[in-house]
Amino acid sequence: MREAQTLEDFLRLEGDKRNKPFLNRATREYYVPGSTFKTFTMTSAFRAGKQNTTLTSTGGGFVPFRGSRTITDANGGCEPPYGCATLNIMQAYEASSNQYFAQMAVDLGKDRIRETAGAFSILAVETPEDALQAGFFLDIWNASNSRISNALAPQQSTIVTGKNISAYDVALEGMGQGYAGQMTPFQMALIASAPANMEGKLMKPKIELDLPPQMFSQVVSPQQAAQMREIMALVTEGGGGTATRVFANVRAAGIRSGGKTGTAEKQAPVYDEKTGKLKTIKKKRKNDKGETVEYDAPVMYERTDSWYISIAPLEKPQLAIAVVVEGGGYGSAISAPIAARVVMKARDLGLLGEQYKPKTQVPPQIPKPKKRR
Repeated sequence: MREAQTLEDFLRLEGDKRNKPFLNRATREYYVPGSTFKTFTMTSAFRAGKQNTTLTSTGGGFVPFRGSRTITDANGGCEPPYGCATLNIMQAYEASSNQYFAQMAVDLGKDRIRETAGAFSILAVETPEDALQAGFFLDIWNASNSRISNALAPQQSTIVTGKNISAYDVALEGMGQGYAGQMTPFQMALIASAPANMEGKLMKPKIELDLPPQMFSQVVSPQQAAQMREIMALVTEGGGGTATRVFANVRAAGIRSGGKTGTAEKQAPVYDEKTGKLKTIKKKRKNDKGETVEYDAPVMYERTDSWYISIAPLEKPQLAIAVVVEGGGYGSAISAPIAARVVMKARDLGLLGEQYKPKTQVPPQIPKPKKRR
């Protein structure tokens, strides 16, 4: 894309609804978080004292209530390496078991999910229609004045926890689908940052260096945060971890990290490749007078987004990262390698601590030849 130099260029870019080049996707675009949201559900379990709960995955899947649709793992049955078995929260997180976290969400209930959402700065709303009305969230920033907070305000992430949603809806939320589908990458980095904090706190992010730290909420206890970090490490170190292979070079550098992969399906609009305009299809509906009217509805397709959230180094994290690649596919294949490279770059820059920074290699001294007499 060529540089914008004229008013016409800026208007053209502003009108590009397909690529939205002026949109800060990190803070103001909604995504379905997929399995990265299991970190939220795990946190809620710790807050409720349910972290020792074991739940069973079956070949037939989990049925939240009689007559509801079945929830299975990504392969249509049970996730390796444990397969169809009774799992604890560590095994379920390592294997990314949909069945476990769907059951956990139902066991926790809407009140517990709503409470945890508030601790993470997520707006819990009554209905899906309320979720569409969410605005910007100013209070999350540690800033010296309101103008900075206003300029940086992220889009408010939302989750539906109202009385009319079913146990099936709650189960989907537990695994990062359904009504948990309005998360920004910024919000997912915040979710990763709470267990990364040595005291289990969600700190307010800042960009002004000289401001003292400010806490947003006490999410978990220091002991619980330490346990959660070790569970997150199973994803990069465990035999069945979905990012164990990808983070081999990070481990080889002596850096322990934790994370969570995610693969999320999202309905996205189709644009004409030649004109860049939104494709539409004629549909019919009833208006407020009961009359049938025709309208243009956008043509949609199912896009698979690739996710990874990461914290490093594990013993005293300095990084909380969220990576999402639109249409990237599996999180372990696309986003996790990006996160691994970010961790290694942070090491090279000394951001993980001097003990991790590569030692400067001093070239060997070549002795000067002696003069002959």
